[in-house]
Amino acid sequence: MKLYLNKPSPYARLVMVVAHEKGLAERLDLEWTDPWVSPEILTRVNPFSRVPALVLDDGGVLVDSSCICDYLDGVGGGRALLPAELERRVKVLRKLGIAKTLTDAAFGSVIERRFNGAGSEPPLAARWLKAADTSLDVIERDESFSPSTDTPDLGDLALGVALGYIDFRLKELEWRRKRARLGAWFERIKTRPSMQATPHE
Repeated sequence: MKLYLNKPSPYARLVMVVAHEKGLAERLDLEWTDPWVSPEILTRVNPFSRVPALVLDDGGVLVDSSCICDYLDGVGGGRALLPAELERRVKVLRKLGIAKTLTDAAFGSVIERRFNGAGSEPPLAARWLKAADTSLDVIERDESFSPSTDTPDLGDLALGVALGYIDFRLKELEWRRKRARLGAWFERIKTRPSMQATPHE
């Protein structure tokens, strides 16, 4: 399998975290690329010029990190990160949805600043930044969210990656300042081998 990715991408990082958790990292042929310059090597497999993109052994291509993670969860070893049983699956999907949307807000803010940030804060970047901050308050207060570090599921891993990306790109949020419970959880999850093996750069 060939995985197209770049180091700053939180979406690509999540796929790599899952690959490590499922014992698949050594099976991946990593193709490092910059999607913002739309290189032909990437657009041949993903016309959207986005990472991650996974080329399967039979030549089929999966795009979107959630789809790729679902596939790796199915073909990899060990426990399921996205359980089949409906009640447990819904709980994981709830965490995954919030974590991925938090990532979208943080990533969107960073990209909006990158391309439209001359002179002042772009309105859309400010809106996404506020949404990210508000969602962190919700996660902190909602004890039913109950992220795990001992046996993390796909939602937990996605949340860990989202918080790591905020630390990497949006330090001004100072998200730990009002969120002791979430901060303590993140300090534990980030020590997992899969997280340690996939740092942002």
